[in-house]
Amino acid sequence: MLKLAKLTDYATVLMTVLAAEPLSRASAQELADRSHLSLATTSKLLKQLAKARLIEAARGAHGGYRLLRPATQITVADVVDAIEGPIAVT
Repeated sequence: MLKLAKLTDYATVLMTVLAAEPLSRASAQELADRSHLSLATTSKLLKQLAKARLIEAARGAHGGYRLLRPATQITVADVVDAIEGPIAVT
């Protein structure tokens, strides 16, 4: 059985929320509200997902976060790798 850390679980929730509306951008506060996570946790996860090039962040009046590629091309392994680091089986 594979156990995921809470933050990885939360990151998959955020990615699901972003995938629900792939053509629009959402602010960190909107994503926190939709995913029922704290803004601090949401912001931390968004930073990690952006660093892993799974999402993009844009500043300004029409800014926000969105997926960098279609949701069908993003795997759970990509999200786990972004939050926990490379997957290694022991």
